[in-house]
Amino acid sequence: MPATFIHGLSAVLLMAAGYVHADAQTLDTAATDSTAANLGDALNHWSRKLAETGGGFKATYDFALADKRLAIPDCSNFIIDPMNRVPLDTAPASLSVDVRCPDNNWQRRIRGRRHVDNMADEEQAQPTVEVFTATRALKKGEKLTSNAFAVKLALPHRSPQNAVTHLQGKQYYAARQLLPGRILIESDLAVGQRVVVLTQAIPSRSLIAREHIAIQERAVDVPRDAIRSLKGLSMLAANRLLHPGDILRKRDLAKAKLIKRGQTVDVESLGKHFRIASELVALQDGYLGDQIVLRNPGSNRRVSAVVTGMGTAGSAKRRCVRGGRA
Repeated sequence: MPATFIHGLSAVLLMAAGYVHADAQTLDTAATDSTAANLGDALNHWSRKLAETGGGFKATYDFALADKRLAIPDCSNFIIDPMNRVPLDTAPASLSVDVRCPDNNWQRRIRGRRHVDNMADEEQAQPTVEVFTATRALKKGEKLTSNAFAVKLALPHRSPQNAVTHLQGKQYYAARQLLPGRILIESDLAVGQRVVVLTQAIPSRSLIAREHIAIQERAVDVPRDAIRSLKGLSMLAANRLLHPGDILRKRDLAKAKLIKRGQTVDVESLGKHFRIASELVALQDGYLGDQIVLRNPGSNRRVSAVVTGMGTAGSAKRRCVRGGRA
């Protein structure tokens, strides 16, 4: 035979073999699609039957049947969930269900995921709660203004158990750094408290003056012994260097030396029918409430009195330390 004829015959045979292989692939694909469709129908029927009988199972699922490794057979009777392992009281977002085909001794576990539309409809039907979210980044200690947070509706099971659901008309501050979009929980917020704050530095052992302090509202890092009133502070002194912006604490304070030795003191004695005021010289230092000895510069007599304030002392009845009357 001529060589040209042999080559032509080989080409025709190769083309024919290719067509046969392509037809076989088409048949295999069609068979696979058909068996997957049959299994899909069986699963959908099983799902609808559960929806009719199960109290909380009201969902349809999309099942993963495109995986060729399943090797789905041509089965006339697929048995779905033969051991009844799928609960009927809930419809989870995803599940795995056992499927058997007794004719082919075939068994697989098929995964299913709830249909997106079904989940959205169910979420809309569920009750919601109001929660607060941060609309911008908030620093620790920053006051929450009306534009710092927003109210939105959320499903109860998708919001924290201690989420803030209402504000009680108080002034709130960020108890920690908060990021935008965060659902606020109770520990994220702190209520403002009125405390005494240093407006300027006070050296150690110096008197607390009114111009040194002010009442301000603070919410974070407020110590338990914070001073909350200006009353009586003029009788006290700093026991260490105090810095501007610090919250004044009880531990920062000590009795102030209200009378110094050699200082002229206004002494007032009160009785039932008399009032005696005089100027005496202190013979010793005195703190609030101390009883000190003073001298009358005119008579040189000594008396005792109780320190009542800056440069003042008094007693119900002046007592002579050395005989005679003051």
